[in-house]
Amino acid sequence: MDGKKRELRGSPNRDAFKQWHKTLSNKFYASDLDFVLVEKYPPGIVAVFDYKLSGSLDSVSFAEVIAYNAFLDWGVPVYIVWSQEPFDRFTIQKFKSGDWKPDPPIVDLDTLLLDVPAETFEEWEANLRRVYRKGIKLVA
Repeated sequence: MDGKKRELRGSPNRDAFKQWHKTLSNKFYASDLDFVLVEKYPPGIVAVFDYKLSGSLDSVSFAEVIAYNAFLDWGVPVYIVWSQEPFDRFTIQKFKSGDWKPDPPIVDLDTLLLDVPAETFEEWEANLRRVYRKGIKLVA
């Protein structure tokens, strides 16, 4: 990967666009994607990550449930990644399904890793990518 791209941080322009979009019709629902893992060979989406701040009351929204159910329908697994800076501990949950209709939505999550170090997170992601490259479908 180009060294300059590795140094990029979040885009204030992207954040401004998302904020602007909220000023449109209250019938225009949206969900931003936090992180999409891709592979070049074979080209495709390995998984979608939704980042949540550890220790917060952050939860999965109805719009996220709709999007995540669609990804599952397309065969793309979705994981909730809980952490906080300095990103040295992680909890990973796999999104299995969700019902967006109740408020708050009902989600079915499996905890895969609980408060693990960054090295374990990296090994887990490397395995996700290996499984993808081998063409093995992960069971929901």
